[in-house]
Amino acid sequence: MGTLCIQVRSGTMMNMDTNVAVKLARAAMDKGHKVKMFGYGEGVFLIKEGQDPKRFPNVGKAVADMVKEGLEVAVCETCCAARGFRRGEEIEGTKIGSITNDFSRMASESDRLVTIAR
Repeated sequence: MGTLCIQVRSGTMMNMDTNVAVKLARAAMDKGHKVKMFGYGEGVFLIKEGQDPKRFPNVGKAVADMVKEGLEVAVCETCCAARGFRRGEEIEGTKIGSITNDFSRMASESDRLVTIAR
């Protein structure tokens, strides 16, 4: 099976983009593919611990569950800092990293790259 890299650039409460990314990741994992996700811009909230949305799906819970099954997730540290999202607020097993090191590695290790953004 192949590896899919999903770059997410929309926030979890902006629209349904992040939910689509999580569902795509779930479907790929269910078919036996490895999946790597990278949050950039508003997409950093993909890994924010303690999400409790009322009108949107709980993307944080879905990510936490999939990380336990092998999903690799990292987000841009610079984007986090710009939004006041600090280390220690991320879902266990996810990483606040860098676009230079983490995203470039994820993309190069993957067979396909999908970007979900507005």
